Amino acid sequence: SRNLFQRRPMAATPVLVGKTADGVYRRRKRLVSNSERTKFVAIVALAAVCTSFGLLVSQKEPTANNSDIVRNQNSNLMKMWKPRTVERSSENNKGLNSSAKRLRAALDEKESGRRTLSNNNDEQQANSVRTAKTKKNAKVNKHSSYRPKFDESELGYDIENCPPTPPRSYPKAWKAIEVLTNWNPNDVTTVPPAHRDVYHGLCIFDYQTQYDIAKAYRDAEKPFIIRNDPNVMGASKRWYGDPNYLRDNFPDEKVFTERSPNNHFMFYTEKKKHRVESWSRPKNDIIEMTYREWLERALEREANVLGNPEMSSLAKKLREERMKRGETDDGDPPEDDEIEEDHDSEEEKRLKWYYLRINGWLEDADEEGTDKFVFDELKFFDPRKKDSDFYMVDKKKQRGINCRFGMRGIIAENHMDLSRNTIALLGGERRYIIAHPEQCTKMGLYPHDHPSGRHSSFDWCNPTEWDIHPEFKEARVSEVVMHAGDVLYLPTAWFHYIVNLSINIQCNIRSGIGEENMNFMNECGFNP
Repeated sequence: SRNLFQRRPMAATPVLVGKTADGVYRRRKRLVSNSERTKFVAIVALAAVCTSFGLLVSQKEPTANNSDIVRNQNSNLMKMWKPRTVERSSENNKGLNSSAKRLRAALDEKESGRRTLSNNNDEQQANSVRTAKTKKNAKVNKHSSYRPKFDESELGYDIENCPPTPPRSYPKAWKAIEVLTNWNPNDVTTVPPAHRDVYHGLCIFDYQTQYDIAKAYRDAEKPFIIRNDPNVMGASKRWYGDPNYLRDNFPDEKVFTERSPNNHFMFYTEKKKHRVESWSRPKNDIIEMTYREWLERALEREANVLGNPEMSSLAKKLREERMKRGETDDGDPPEDDEIEEDHDSEEEKRLKWYYLRINGWLEDADEEGTDKFVFDELKFFDPRKKDSDFYMVDKKKQRGINCRFGMRGIIAENHMDLSRNTIALLGGERRYIIAHPEQCTKMGLYPHDHPSGRHSSFDWCNPTEWDIHPEFKEARVSEVVMHAGDVLYLPTAWFHYIVNLSINIQCNIRSGIGEENMNFMNECGFNP
């Protein structure tokens, strides 16, 4: 019953088998007519042809488009000759002629090829899943010192695979006192393997693969992070990755630098001091300093915190170069009334924080100097360049490029800007605590006419001051830790509280006013 030719039509008269091969042959010869012999030969030939064809097809690797068609055709073809039961043991090959053996071999090879292909496909699929998980884990763990505290099940969306349109609840926010209690802003040093759980609610987009989705969020005036822009990464590599680039190329001139005896910096303008009674200027003031001297002092503070002898050595080298050049603070007094003369001793300077700032103005970008250097370097923020299309909503309303060079630990108190704000971090790490403009009445803001208007009037790091403003306990915020190459988009009037987690470089640009949050601003007495 296992003869491969059992389905072949045979002679109606049974074959009488004798004891010898000659006897079998003579009896078959008498019983089988010439026509029947012809049919027998034709069938055997057809079997051989089909076998060869099956071998050729099985050796051809199916493509992604024709694999299913080829598989079905081969299956239908082989079913015509396949026995009812196919056993794969060599015992079943006994008694088969050469054609049958070739057919059996073809079937075995074909089945083996299918199993191999199936196993390969399964393995490829498994590898793809593993690779995807590895990439995602690598992306999440890239900066393992700062980890999102909540996942998709809590947020309602995956921060690294956000939907094409912003969810109604986006971005997720939590009570400000919960976020601040979890991580006090004064505590800025986190050394692996220690890590921070971050109340992260913002989407993170890839510039090269999620550009259109990110643009949809920008057009909807929602905050987000975008990274992997080659132009931003290139500037980051030059300014931060190359320790000599800015020292060798930045104009050697003194620029505005904020100075403070502690790590808290509060914005103010003395032009409004006559509008309020008994105003006391914050402890921070403004002096002038070169980039080289700022770097010297920033490295010295960083080295003391981290115990890094290499940074300490570089700071000492910069100080020796400065002394050799004979840089002093003697000379003409500053022209700006808000700039103080710097008469601190070297020991006093070591105890203070410095926040160097550069403002590049487009109208001066064609003249040699700081303005031209900034616009030449940061073409993605230059309204004259196409590279800035994504980052600037209204190029006609640009207000120059503003860069801040921060030391570890510096805090810029909570405030909001009455315009769209795009912030690129070109080096180091920064923590941003942000809040929707609807939280305006809960932020304890100085009024519009105050020298520090638009800013919170109390210290977010001090829980005892939260009681002075009980409404703050109901304020809701989100936070994000930015890394070199990240760009943060903040719509008009979004609050932001900035913590410098290391030496860092941040540049931002404004691009007009969005009207979507003006009703909240009006409630707080702010009219742009």
